[in-house]
Amino acid sequence: MTPFDLTPEQRAVYRRYAELALPRHTSYPTAPVWSDRFGADEYRDALHRSADAGRPLSLYVHVPFCERLCYYCACTKEIVPAARRRANDPSAAYLRALAGEADRVAEAVGPGEVRQVHLGGGTPTFLAPDQLGRLWAILADRFHVAPEAEMAVEIDPRATTAKHLATLRALGFNRVSLGVQDFDPRVQTAINRVQPVELVAEAVGRCRELGFESVNFDLIYGLPYQTPESMAATLEKVLDLGPDRVAFYRLAMIPEMFRWQNTFRRADLPAGEAALELNLLAVNRFLAAGYEFVGLDHFARPTEALAAAVRDGSVRRTFQGMTTGRQLDVIGLGPSAISLLDDAFAQNVKESGPWRSALGRDLATHRGLRLSPDDRVRRELLQELYGRGEIDTAAFEAAHGIAFADYFADELRRLAELEADGLVEVDGSAVRLTPVLGRLLVRVVAAVFDAYLPADSYREGLPAQLASKVG
Repeated sequence: MTPFDLTPEQRAVYRRYAELALPRHTSYPTAPVWSDRFGADEYRDALHRSADAGRPLSLYVHVPFCERLCYYCACTKEIVPAARRRANDPSAAYLRALAGEADRVAEAVGPGEVRQVHLGGGTPTFLAPDQLGRLWAILADRFHVAPEAEMAVEIDPRATTAKHLATLRALGFNRVSLGVQDFDPRVQTAINRVQPVELVAEAVGRCRELGFESVNFDLIYGLPYQTPESMAATLEKVLDLGPDRVAFYRLAMIPEMFRWQNTFRRADLPAGEAALELNLLAVNRFLAAGYEFVGLDHFARPTEALAAAVRDGSVRRTFQGMTTGRQLDVIGLGPSAISLLDDAFAQNVKESGPWRSALGRDLATHRGLRLSPDDRVRRELLQELYGRGEIDTAAFEAAHGIAFADYFADELRRLAELEADGLVEVDGSAVRLTPVLGRLLVRVVAAVFDAYLPADSYREGLPAQLASKVG
C-alpha cells in the first residue's frame, strides 16, 4: 500500500484549489439546472420511456422524520419531537400517501424488475417495526422485487431497537448503514448527536447476529473540535467495529442555508490544512486496514459489493454517494425524493404536507429535467471520473460515437493547467486522475467537464450557497 501524502509543493497546489466551492456532482446536470416546468406529465412520460426500454429499477424511499435535529445535517428532514409525536404522529398519514404514490408510479413504470431498495431519511426507523412492515408491503405489492435484490436501510442507533432490526432482516433487508459521524464526546455534544460507542457497538453486534450482509458507517470530518488526535481515536473505534463500507464526508458548512449550523463557531471548525490532515489521516488508516478507496469519499473492503462494482464498471455517484447499480433507473418515493432515470431527473415536493396534497391530484413532481444528448455524454464521463478515476478515451468514443479530442477540445485545453499542477495526466489513450492529488481534488477536474459552470470555475469556484445546491 502506498501511503497518501503530499510534498510541500503539492500542499501548496492543494491549498489553491481545496477551498473552492465546487459541486460534488451527485447528479449531472446539477440541481440548479432543473426546472419547475418539468412536472407530473413530464415525469410520467419519462417513466413510460423507462418501461418501454425494459430498464431494471432501484427504489429509493425517503422517510423524512427525525426526533432530534443534528446540527451538521444538510438533508431534507422534519423534526418531530417525542412529545409532539405522542399528540400527532405523522407516520400513518405518510404511509397512506406513500401507498397512493406507489400506485401511480407503478402504473406508469410497469413491471420492471427491482434490483435495489433503499430506505433513507430523515430516520427510517422513526417508523415503528409494524409500520416498516406496512411500508414494505406497499412496495412488494406494487413492484416486482428480485429475490436477490440489494435491500438497504439507514438507521440512527439512538432510535433503532432490537425489534426494528429483527423486523428489517425478516423483511429481507440485507444492508444497513449507521449514522456514526464521530465518537468524540465533545464533538458529539457540539453537533447534538450524543451516541456512545457502546450503543453503536450493540447495534453492529445485532446486525451481525441477524445476518445483514453489509454493515456501513457514515463519518464526517470538518466538525467542531475535531483534531488529528480525536480523529485517530474515532478511527480506531471504527476499525475495531469493522464496518464493510465507510462513507467519509466533509462537512458542508453553509449556515445561510442551514441556519442550525449557526450554533458552530468558525474558530472551532478545522479548515484548510487542518481539514486536509484529518482527510489524509483517515485515508491512510483505512488503506492500511485493507479497505479500497472508492471515488471521492468512500471506502470498502475488497469483498464488499461497492469495491466489486468499481472492478466491473457498475459503480456510480448519486445523491446517496458512491453506490452500485449504474445500469438501474432510480425511482424516488416520498417527500423530496429524487428519481434518476436514463434520460431524466425528477424531484418530489419537499415537505410532507404539500407532498400529500400534491398526491391528491397527481404525481408530486416539483421539478426535474429531461437530459439532452450532451448531458448524457457528460454524465457518463463524470461517472467514469468519480468512479474509476480515469476515462479510457477509446472505449468512451466507441460507447458514445464521438471523437473524444474533438468533442472535448476546449476541456482538454483547460486540463493542461491542471496537468501542470499535478492533478491529472492526459495522453492519447486516457485522462487519469493522479494517484493522490488528483483523487483528493477530483471535483476540480470534474468542473472542467461541467458545461453548466463558468469555464474558469475550477480556478475561481462558486458561491458556497450555489455549490451546495448543485450537489
